[in-house]
Amino acid sequence: MNLLRSRSSLIAAATGGLTVPRLAKIGAVVIVVGLGLDLTVHTVLHSFHDQLIGAFPLKEHFAHLIVLVGMVIVLAGIVSDGTRSTRRPVRQEGSPRHALR
Repeated sequence: MNLLRSRSSLIAAATGGLTVPRLAKIGAVVIVVGLGLDLTVHTVLHSFHDQLIGAFPLKEHFAHLIVLVGMVIVLAGIVSDGTRSTRRPVRQEGSPRHALR
């Protein structure tokens, strides 16, 4: 029970009490997977030979591409939530529509 309270308080502190869009959460998971793959490619699989593009192996480019795709997904989630929030009758944040964030 105490673990659930600490987890919820950490999430509330990290998000400022606001909900995080689902697409942004998916993008964060993609970024974590890409970073794990990137770490693996640069450390464990670095000794294996692969086709070079420029000075770097192809698998390193692929790992960086996954991280970039995750960033785009997070950004798309934030933008889509922002455009949807203008159509909501009541602001969840409790701030006026013209307020700067």
